[in-house]
Amino acid sequence: MRQYVGKNVNSEKLVTLISEFFKDEGFRTVSCTCPQGVVFMARKGGIYRALLRTDRAFLILIDGNPSDTKIKIGVSRWQVEIQQQDAQKIFQSPLSYFLEIPESLWPYELEHHLWHFIETQVELGTQ
Repeated sequence: MRQYVGKNVNSEKLVTLISEFFKDEGFRTVSCTCPQGVVFMARKGGIYRALLRTDRAFLILIDGNPSDTKIKIGVSRWQVEIQQQDAQKIFQSPLSYFLEIPESLWPYELEHHLWHFIETQVELGTQ
């Protein structure tokens, strides 16, 4: 989890940028805004889907307000569509994280690349 205090983060714009990041990498994405924040999922097709397990997807949770934003990245079961009640349950559930083992090096590297991308966008100002 990372927290951005005093950065004036626009969550909607950040989700759009993250969606573009994943789509450029060949992922399918889905997101939902709920009172707790934004739930975003991305899933790779083909051979890479096997590396993440067939039902797994990257899960990004963005909550807080523009001057105090928290972002968490983990994995979750892929959902074709996220409804309000699903999003609220996801925020209340603990996240699963990537393990640094050979079978998960690719998702771990992508997660690292995603954190770098998010940090850059926040520093550039997602206002």
